[in-house]
Amino acid sequence: MKRNFPSCAQGFTLVELIIALLLLSLISATLFGVFRTAGKSVDVGEQRTDDAASIRTVQDFLRAQWENAHPLRQRKTLEFPLIFEGDHDQLIYVSALPPRVQGGGLWAWRLHVVRNGQHNQLILEHTIPNTGEKTALSDWAKQWSVLADRVDSVAFQYYGITGEAIKATPKWSNDWKDPQRLPQMIRMDVKLENGTQWPTLYAEMRKGMEAGCRAWSEAAGKCGGV
Repeated sequence: MKRNFPSCAQGFTLVELIIALLLLSLISATLFGVFRTAGKSVDVGEQRTDDAASIRTVQDFLRAQWENAHPLRQRKTLEFPLIFEGDHDQLIYVSALPPRVQGGGLWAWRLHVVRNGQHNQLILEHTIPNTGEKTALSDWAKQWSVLADRVDSVAFQYYGITGEAIKATPKWSNDWKDPQRLPQMIRMDVKLENGTQWPTLYAEMRKGMEAGCRAWSEAAGKCGGV
């Protein structure tokens, strides 16, 4: 009598196993790339958020300082010039600190870009102004803060009337050389080494152009006494 035995179930061949492993490797590599890209996107987004917050903090601080700039004048210099210098790449002004910071009081500030190692930094120096000396800001105290790293350049512009042309129309200029008047507005543009730029900062000076002078000569455009 002939007996029929059930046939054995066939398993995977070696070729099929290799193909399955290759497909699994491709899927794993694809998933790893997706998760890695997503992680980098999150890191970049968080860094941009932190950078934007830092920029806003710096700009809010500078805007508050410029809007409350003090029209401090040199008392022993002819025509009592203001302690204010506006160049295209640096700005010197006088503004107050709150009492909780270093005891408060009036300080002279210098904002500019300096080279530190391989990169530039936007720094803010400060010193106590001496209104009794001819050169009120000759010796800057070594007190400074870094406002931004990897800065390519900073550019300032000033809006207002300069010189004795009291009836002239205010205009923007790359520097402010009038020792008797404050500008009406300041503009600052910061460019980073990677090519990105900060949002342009505008600040309106709250003091009058001829502030800080008790005997102002409108005709001459000069201060006659403080």
